[in-house]
Amino acid sequence: MTKFSLNDFWKVIKRYLLLLLIIPLLTTSLVYLVEKVVIPQEYTASTQLLITAQKAEEGQSFDDLRSSIQLIGTFSTTIQSEKVKQEVAKELGIEQVNEDIQVVTDQNSLYFNVDVTGTNQKNAIAVANTLGEVITADFPELFSGMSVHVMEKAKQATPEPIKFQLILGFVFGLMMSIVFAFSMLLFSSVITKDTQLRDIGLTVLGDTPFKKMRK
Repeated sequence: MTKFSLNDFWKVIKRYLLLLLIIPLLTTSLVYLVEKVVIPQEYTASTQLLITAQKAEEGQSFDDLRSSIQLIGTFSTTIQSEKVKQEVAKELGIEQVNEDIQVVTDQNSLYFNVDVTGTNQKNAIAVANTLGEVITADFPELFSGMSVHVMEKAKQATPEPIKFQLILGFVFGLMMSIVFAFSMLLFSSVITKDTQLRDIGLTVLGDTPFKKMRK
């Protein structure tokens, strides 16, 4: 088997440099077109909620607050439940909520950021704000001694970033360029070393420099 050095690989890179640079650019451009033209653009609207303990008997508020922190996972699941989605759909006068709902919170915080993602900006904002209203009304009934306050309503829906997809597209194109370079090095039919002639059973007596003949 013919052995190749780093210098051989570098020669291949210099020879096909333009093509090797074009491949990552093409894959990145393809990802951009797919994300912008083929796949519908998604938008995310966010509303911020705060869960607090209602004041009842003196000295009970701290215990309620500590219990609230321990029930963060339950609160998050409730916000994303089908029951809540159905109530939101009823309030908006639609059959169902097709938007994706995600709840983001700190483990030791009672602040909840509710992200609503969909293909329509206005619908995403409407669902996020209506969700806040529904949760505010339902939570005191579902969790005794707890109340929900809307700290910040959704005012706009921002498009989902595609930076990560573009980076993946560029890295994939870069890998294709490396594979292509290795393929050109391994399967090239051009003889560049005397060892390549010996590998196919030919005897090498010597070499002569190439000289261009004058006309």
